[in-house]
Amino acid sequence: MNGLRIVAKAQPARQTIIFLHGLGDTGSGWGFLAQYLQQRDPAAFQHTNFVFPNAPEIRVTANGGALMPAWFDILEWDSNFSKVDSDGFMTSLDAIEKTVKQEIDKGIKPEHIIIGGFSQGAALALATSVTLPWKIGGIVALSGFCSVPGILKQHKNSLNVRTPVFHGHGDMDPVVPISLGLKAKQFYQDSCGIQDYEFKVYNGMTHSTVPEELEDLTAFIKKCLSS
Repeated sequence: MNGLRIVAKAQPARQTIIFLHGLGDTGSGWGFLAQYLQQRDPAAFQHTNFVFPNAPEIRVTANGGALMPAWFDILEWDSNFSKVDSDGFMTSLDAIEKTVKQEIDKGIKPEHIIIGGFSQGAALALATSVTLPWKIGGIVALSGFCSVPGILKQHKNSLNVRTPVFHGHGDMDPVVPISLGLKAKQFYQDSCGIQDYEFKVYNGMTHSTVPEELEDLTAFIKKCLSS
């Protein structure tokens, strides 16, 4: 996948953060996260590669067939985000796996790789917890939801059942209601056996992020990469 790549300020790189944007956005839209983490704790993130992939441009059926960056097609807006293109979802999962493999081939240990995402990207990040063929360091989902649960159960493995997951969600999110975030937590814990799933609610937050969430995200990533 193409996108924004920011190499570690200090070489050799020892860890990688891969972050997946939401519907209609690009990797550059979340590029600020690299600068934020580097400024927040220069020592902790000086050996970190950052990868912000771009989703392909596809026609999104639920948006009147408009052409936009999307990790998978949304066939219809429904209350559970259940009507999505499952083939497109799994194709994006495969692309993420290849991106992780690229970092491993560069010498980054799998347990020093964090995968995160926002909204559509968060749905994919969560799915990697049951499909990746390596044990990674941690998973971040901001305003995330669960897609294609039936297919994920067919493909799931247990390599990342103990991998920490951080899921931040606003209680005023009009796009991905907090109820869908809680359903995702229930699915990954109860149906997939994920043992370390932290779900944090941010009062008044809509479909976005806030400084408090970014602070919690920073602490979570540092903990994952130092353990």
